[in-house]
Amino acid sequence: MARFASFRRLLRRARSERGFTAVELLVVMVLLAIVMGSIATIYLSGVHTTANLTSQFRAQSSLHTGLNKMRIDVNLACSQTAQSATSVTLDLPPCDGTKQITWCTRTNGSQYSIYRFSGSSCTGGFDWTDYVTSSSIFTYTAQNTPSGDYALPRLHIDVTVNATPTLTSTRYRVVDDLVFRNGARQ
Repeated sequence: MARFASFRRLLRRARSERGFTAVELLVVMVLLAIVMGSIATIYLSGVHTTANLTSQFRAQSSLHTGLNKMRIDVNLACSQTAQSATSVTLDLPPCDGTKQITWCTRTNGSQYSIYRFSGSSCTGGFDWTDYVTSSSIFTYTAQNTPSGDYALPRLHIDVTVNATPTLTSTRYRVVDDLVFRNGARQ
């Protein structure tokens, strides 16, 4: 008998045309907005983090690709023919000045890029690395420096990339000495 009584009550409630009050609807809508806003904030935070990590990875990857190409050029070069903190011109075999490659930094918006050119000027060329934070990245060390060291000439590279300049924690720095393997030996 008790089963039938609860079933009748349930059936009566289902047939009733009583709905929700406006206050109940407003409370549910506010709670739903809070929950959806929290979910959207978490989602957008993940999207921004992924975008930052992707741009940092691309900057670091292009830096390594550019430095590997530069390393090959310097290893093949007989010497450097012109050098400043922002560019270096390399004399490639046959080492008579007819084949030259220039690496330099140029302004690219608020940051710099590393370019490679065929020839001795810094115009045209191919952009190997973006997001470089300083234009002064090259230092040339002559052969046998310090005196009596019997070391080949080398090109010191000190470059930092940062795809997100507003964050100093995303800087990535590479310091390397590239050796002129075809340099004059004593």
